[in-house]
Amino acid sequence: MKKKLALLMTAVMTAMSLFGVAACAEGETEDVGNILEGKTVGFAQTDSMSAWRTTETDSIKEYVEAAGGQFVVRDASGDIATQESNVRDLVALGVDFLVVAPLEDNGLQGALEEAMANEIPTILVDRAIAGEAGVHYTTAIMSDFFWEGEQCANALMEALPDGANIVIINGGYDSSTSTDRQDGFVDALDAAGYEYTIVAEQNGNWLMDEAQAVMESTIQAQGGDKIDAVFCVTDDMVQGAMNAIEAAGLKPGEDILTLGIDGTRAALESVASGKQLASCTCTPYFGPVVLDTIAAIINGEEVEAHITNTDTLYTADNVDVEMGF
Repeated sequence: MKKKLALLMTAVMTAMSLFGVAACAEGETEDVGNILEGKTVGFAQTDSMSAWRTTETDSIKEYVEAAGGQFVVRDASGDIATQESNVRDLVALGVDFLVVAPLEDNGLQGALEEAMANEIPTILVDRAIAGEAGVHYTTAIMSDFFWEGEQCANALMEALPDGANIVIINGGYDSSTSTDRQDGFVDALDAAGYEYTIVAEQNGNWLMDEAQAVMESTIQAQGGDKIDAVFCVTDDMVQGAMNAIEAAGLKPGEDILTLGIDGTRAALESVASGKQLASCTCTPYFGPVVLDTIAAIINGEEVEAHITNTDTLYTADNVDVEMGF
């Protein structure tokens, strides 16, 4: 099953058409028909403040509805208490399947236990929680965030092999996505044994405008000539950092190298133009893998407790703008 789902995500990134299908182990497609006819899938989303989030929601919605199901979404608008309430609301609504993109590691455990106690299969997507499979969720599907950060560090070390002064803009310390990406990046640099120094680190709260403000203040405090690179845990924040770099009269990609994660179209265009050194994908196209997982549950198949999506590091050497979203 794990191999099957990993291959599915690879197929999705090559623009698999939306006809309510799930992937087979050989990478082909298997028609699941109207397997969700008469069933409701509830989705507790963190927010809708980025292209990544809206793409994720749209992807799940398209595949659920293509399989004959009803899709109900609740948006937490970036508030963990609201998301907990949303999960409980979906449970009370009597959804047949629950999909949750956790905003933070903690805060949803009680609501998720309630869903599981009501025998509602619960699928976590894109982020982890401090919880246990079988108690708080059925399965958790996400990328290897540590690996993503590590790949960005490798790209930076190849570009600047003698060391660098680096700014890090993270998304917040209550999210495994942010902390794992940063840890993967920093640990890889530390292992290199060269002079890679983190001169500033600050929270950009996942947002472009906040990352821009962070980078503006950092350039003022450090001096643009004292910064060699900026690593942001999302590509949206890279765009904000680049705005700040340009506002300071500097050139992203030349005066200050930029790196990020998600694989947005804007990021891949920036990689192609040389403004961004690298972007590691983190696919938001969860529709096929969620549908495949639900189909497996309906068919009584065993589902892995943890499923890892496959991602790609894009640099000028291999970038394909059409792979962005």
